[in-house]
Amino acid sequence: MVFPTKWSLPKSLVEDGQVVGFEAEDQNLKGISFVAPIDEKNISTILSKIAKIIKLNKEKELKERLFKQTVEQLKQTFEKTDLDKLQNLYFDFDEGDTSLEIEDDEEPNLDIDEQDEPDTEGTEKVTE
Repeated sequence: MVFPTKWSLPKSLVEDGQVVGFEAEDQNLKGISFVAPIDEKNISTILSKIAKIIKLNKEKELKERLFKQTVEQLKQTFEKTDLDKLQNLYFDFDEGDTSLEIEDDEEPNLDIDEQDEPDTEGTEKVTE
């Protein structure tokens, strides 16, 4: 398999001897072979670990993109909003289940669910 070079392989998901790296043709990609005994249980376990690696890295990429967008929006808001309104600015969101566990028999879902609208009752919305 080939993955982007910036992707990581969590040590908690791969054991020594389970992965072998190789050079990919594209310099932006890294090649990784996953090694396991050829039986249904071990292949299933490796596929599950690969799905977790993909999900973790996709989520990390989306979080980084969201972070950059949010920082840019905040910069614009701070430039255009007066201090009195900015002093009432705060962030509030529900922290639900943040686990990334994928069951062995579960197919990986790489879609990111859209978050519910935040509860803004009693807060002042900063407008540009």
